[in-house]
Amino acid sequence: MTMLKASTLYIVVIISLLIAMISASLLTIAFYYRLEVQKKTRLDHLLHNENSGREILLSEGFSDYDKDVVMDLFAEQKDSLVLRKELWGVYELGMVKAFELKDTLKRSFLIGNAFLDSNVLYLADEDRPLSISGTTALIGNAELPKSGLKQSYVDGKPYEGKELIKGKITESKRNVPPLNEKLIQQIERNFKPEKGLLFNVRDSMVNSFFNAAQLYQLDLNQPMIEDTKLRGKIILVSDTVVTIAATAVLEDIQIYAPAIVVAPGFKGSCQLFARDSIIIGKDCTFNYPSFAGIFKPEAGKIQSKISIGEGVTFSGILMTYEKKRSDLQTMISLGAKSRVKGEVFATGYIKMEKGITVYGKVYAKRFIMQTPATLYENYLIDITLNRKLLSKYYLSSIVFKRGTPDKKVLKWLN
Repeated sequence: MTMLKASTLYIVVIISLLIAMISASLLTIAFYYRLEVQKKTRLDHLLHNENSGREILLSEGFSDYDKDVVMDLFAEQKDSLVLRKELWGVYELGMVKAFELKDTLKRSFLIGNAFLDSNVLYLADEDRPLSISGTTALIGNAELPKSGLKQSYVDGKPYEGKELIKGKITESKRNVPPLNEKLIQQIERNFKPEKGLLFNVRDSMVNSFFNAAQLYQLDLNQPMIEDTKLRGKIILVSDTVVTIAATAVLEDIQIYAPAIVVAPGFKGSCQLFARDSIIIGKDCTFNYPSFAGIFKPEAGKIQSKISIGEGVTFSGILMTYEKKRSDLQTMISLGAKSRVKGEVFATGYIKMEKGITVYGKVYAKRFIMQTPATLYENYLIDITLNRKLLSKYYLSSIVFKRGTPDKKVLKWLN
């Protein structure tokens, strides 16, 4: 009888311990579950606030640049935002920080303008028509000279299409559309910035867009960017010709120089700004959103030019600019079988070779086509310009003046 009572007591103790352990486990689970629920609730709250901050930055009313704007969304002293907008090349850069007590959520992104223009072509009216021949295809609306569009024989071959253009034609003006002069003035100041650090990166460098921009001066004796990876908020400036090797990996950075040469086979995304020339070698690939622009100085004595090699794919914007028309107007030269997905804008001439494709829009004062036999002006021969095949997600730059823009996130950065 005594033995039975002792074992019963032992079993009771064991069961009590098990119940205590289970109860403690349930309490612990409940405690951590509550913490996770609170954490998830705070995260959802911060995400909501971050989305609100992003919409404020994208709104027409937000015009503050280069300074932190602190906001309390609901005036409850706990839903705080820090908003900042800067220029990054030809695009805008937005930064949002949402915080509540010690919790912080932040995002940075490039901002672009919705591209609602249905025109595939703008040719300034210099009192001469645009002639097309061969397999040329114009798909989209066009703004053309009063003398209009006509088909022509070139090298004994007629225009092969059934209709001259798949779209409507309206009259253009004497010049190409005006650009955002304030942005252009800022870009031109960037060619002569404050003294930067000497560029000596040998491997890779990444700089967050939440940090200050890292400004580097290229050594005159080593104006070559090669065997290195550069990504983020980085600006390279040079007083001489800069060469970008195919072994360089560039993403989102800016480069300013009198002239820039890109070696054949390069792949990356960046913004290139030059005074005299940009030469892009064969079979290069520039990913979206890239930019290559010539900003000819008023005292320039040469023909500033962008040269695109054969088989190049460029996703973004190609542009030449000069404030006053010179005797040697700027030129964009597109090589055979090259492809542009975006916009091509020239305050002067656009020279084309056969087999070129542009998905987007082209602006020019005059077209030039070179064949083995003859140089033709305002002729398009075996060229495809197609507005409808441009991606619906393509966003343009604030360098183009288009009334009240619809701003959207162009690319997420950090």
